[in-house]
Amino acid sequence: MKSPVHSSQRHFASYLWACFGTLLLVAAAFMFYVWTEKRIDEANELRYNSHNLVDELRQSSDDLSRMARTYVITGEPQYRKNFQEIVDIREGRAPRPSNYENVYWDLVLGNGQRPRKVGVTVPLMQLMRESRFAPEELALLAAAKNESDKLVGLEIAAMDMRAAGGDVQRAIAMLHDEIYHRGKADIMRPIGEVNDSVDRRTRLLVTETEVDANLARFSFMFSAIVLVLLVWRAKRQLDASLGCSVDQLQTVMERLGRGDFSEPLKVASNAQNSVWGWLAHTQQGLARLDAERKEALERTQRLSRLYSALSQCNQAIVRSHSEAELFERICRDVVTYGGMAMAWIGLIDREHDRISVAAAYGGGVEYLDDLEVSLDSSVPHGRGPIGLSYQSGQPYWCQDYQHAPETAHWHGHGARYGWASSAAIPLRRDGEIIGFFAPYSSAVNAFDHEVRELLLEMTLDIEFALKNFDRETIRQQADQRVQYLAHYDVLTGLPNRSQLHERARLLLEQARSRRTPMALMMLDLDHFKDINDSLGHTVGDALLSELALRLTSCLRDGDMVARLGGDEFIFVMRNVNSAETSDIARKLLDLTGQSYTVGLHDLKVSASIGIAMYPEDGLDVETLLQRADAAMYQVKRAGRHDFRFFTAAMQQRAARHLQVVNALRYALEREQMHVVYQPQVSLKTGRIIGAEALLRWSTPELGAVSPAEFIPAAEESGLIVPIGEWVLRQAVRQARTWLDAGLPPLVMAVNLSAIQFRTANLPSQVAQVLYEEGLPPEYLELELTEGVAVQDPQGAIATMNQLHDRGIRMSIDDFGTGFSSLSHLKKFKVYKLKIDQSFVRDISTDSEDKAIVSAIINMARSLGLTTIAEGVETVEQLEFLREQSCDEIQGYHISKPLRPADFEALLSRQRD
Repeated sequence: MKSPVHSSQRHFASYLWACFGTLLLVAAAFMFYVWTEKRIDEANELRYNSHNLVDELRQSSDDLSRMARTYVITGEPQYRKNFQEIVDIREGRAPRPSNYENVYWDLVLGNGQRPRKVGVTVPLMQLMRESRFAPEELALLAAAKNESDKLVGLEIAAMDMRAAGGDVQRAIAMLHDEIYHRGKADIMRPIGEVNDSVDRRTRLLVTETEVDANLARFSFMFSAIVLVLLVWRAKRQLDASLGCSVDQLQTVMERLGRGDFSEPLKVASNAQNSVWGWLAHTQQGLARLDAERKEALERTQRLSRLYSALSQCNQAIVRSHSEAELFERICRDVVTYGGMAMAWIGLIDREHDRISVAAAYGGGVEYLDDLEVSLDSSVPHGRGPIGLSYQSGQPYWCQDYQHAPETAHWHGHGARYGWASSAAIPLRRDGEIIGFFAPYSSAVNAFDHEVRELLLEMTLDIEFALKNFDRETIRQQADQRVQYLAHYDVLTGLPNRSQLHERARLLLEQARSRRTPMALMMLDLDHFKDINDSLGHTVGDALLSELALRLTSCLRDGDMVARLGGDEFIFVMRNVNSAETSDIARKLLDLTGQSYTVGLHDLKVSASIGIAMYPEDGLDVETLLQRADAAMYQVKRAGRHDFRFFTAAMQQRAARHLQVVNALRYALEREQMHVVYQPQVSLKTGRIIGAEALLRWSTPELGAVSPAEFIPAAEESGLIVPIGEWVLRQAVRQARTWLDAGLPPLVMAVNLSAIQFRTANLPSQVAQVLYEEGLPPEYLELELTEGVAVQDPQGAIATMNQLHDRGIRMSIDDFGTGFSSLSHLKKFKVYKLKIDQSFVRDISTDSEDKAIVSAIINMARSLGLTTIAEGVETVEQLEFLREQSCDEIQGYHISKPLRPADFEALLSRQRD
């Protein structure tokens, strides 16, 4: 026998199916109604279009008469030109205006154009045949067209007479006599009949369709009423199945989802078998489980806190320098980390046969100031937990402090401070009880089996510390450790920075007194950060430890190696000249480059070494370190995995580089940068079609700084991102300004650095700049170097696809100077290749450059790409590029980079 819930569910399901079926009927009725309305609209549109075409025939006839009469009277050639244009439009020999009925043929603008939009080129009669006229209507329209054509002949004859200088009055009479008016009437009569026929035909179609529309309206309204009734019945059935409202059910489900089982659900007698009744039963079960979970969680948390306190206790044993300090730490950690309300440690005063407080922490420690705890069981304060523990020699656990008879003497204190349970655990030294550890808890029955075990383990640790407490030994060990950490690297065991300076100064004094040379080398691993990032610092540290052993093994007696920090190592070698130092550096590079086995990983690394010689490069340690670092930096810039000696030029370059980077940080803020624009010209038309935005920088201190110098500095320092964004915005804003000024549209080319291109938000950033400045994306071209594209081909393709999807053009700059891959190039969403000026410079005289440029142009053409040559400075270069069908050029032969005002003037002269 099935339950009432199942029966209600079946009824509810049947109502849902009925609602669904009725909904389909409502949708069908609505679609039928929409179809009938659409047919009415189509009939009205047919009538409108038919009238427009018929009116065009009438209007064109009237316009022809007016133009002919005006010409005959005035002799103005423009009217005869208008006459011929009307005839050409009607016969399909000239484009028709978009809205013929609004054309005013006498109105001509200053540029010789009429204020109308041009449409398609098609004869008027063909449009009529395609516009669903009835056959008899087409016959009438053809007759009217024939009559109009006859009048055209008469009008042309009159205009010819006027043009030949004949009798003007006779020509005027030809356009106003009875024959002319009768021909006009023969045109207008069939036109009127066609208009009447169209009105009758479309009105009949609308009338027939309105009947169907009324039927559709009635069907839609009836089925909608039935649907509402069915939904209402389904709602009633749903409420019966749920046993409550949907809002109540949702509220309870949200509460249960949050884990709130505190409030039991009330179920009516008639809703026992409903969803509400089942939910109430489930809520009761969840409440029981939640209570058990909370109890287990509280117990687990209590144990976790005690484990933490035990860990802190072990640390306190290691760190403490005296018993008093140890006791203070133990009490504090038990309360802070172990969750106890208060804890104290008391030591036995044998002289007075009582307990004296050694340390305490937590709420209620002030009561210990007047503490009376005796070991004499004959007095009340000697029969408490501590007295009982002393007499039995075992820990004593008081699980209900406020109701236990042994704590009656201290119930007042316990009530004041919220103590609910306590313990007394003996502390022993050499087997003899010397004191007690007394923790207090605010929970009844807080000391279960696991808690007891942890507290006993903590007590054993304290006893062990007391037994082996040797303050002098611990102090000496700590001093030795501090001394070691102050002078040696913890990871590798090598001398650290402090020891390096101390010993290097000593070696330097010896070299100075003996007048012998000395070398200081700085070794830095190449791309070591990649190992830490990909395999973790544990693997990286292991590799550094292995490397330290290798480096130490190749030292001579008296030399030293130190770890400066990270993956930097410093070598100080006595009595070596430059040649010997070079041999040592090569040996170190070979030794460093050998493979390493770290766990499951086989690793290989390379190193860069900078060398400074005493006394040539410096007379003190700080100077030698600085100059070895400068030499090592030059190795990094030159490609890594090599060594280099310091030179004066390095110092100058380093100082200049630092000066440039520091000035760059304030360049935008101080408005020291500006953008110039170099024209890009089409070789086919000779007109300016684009501009390349080029950054220029000048400061009062440095003067004009070359982009070849400050762009790499900006990339290395990370400043290229804000600078590049500023250049992009300036260029886009300037392009928008030129468009608003009415100048011919051109494409603005902006260079992107490798760092900019690899930023994740580049496509959205470029789109945001275009949106904010109001420039259509087709007017922006981003120039990418080959190196940018091939460093990460898949990432480059993804970024290019996003930019291409936003309508932004891209080109490859300096093509042919990098390591191009045609397999990648064909996948890139670029439309233009820029031939580097290093190939263009000598194409007039160098056959190899000619062949390279020709090959690039032919390859680009085969891939459907545009080519542009930069650095064009001579006529010979221009002519060769034209012969090779290069598409565009730029360079000083056309113009140098210009300020915005000068570029605008150049554009204006081209337009004139």
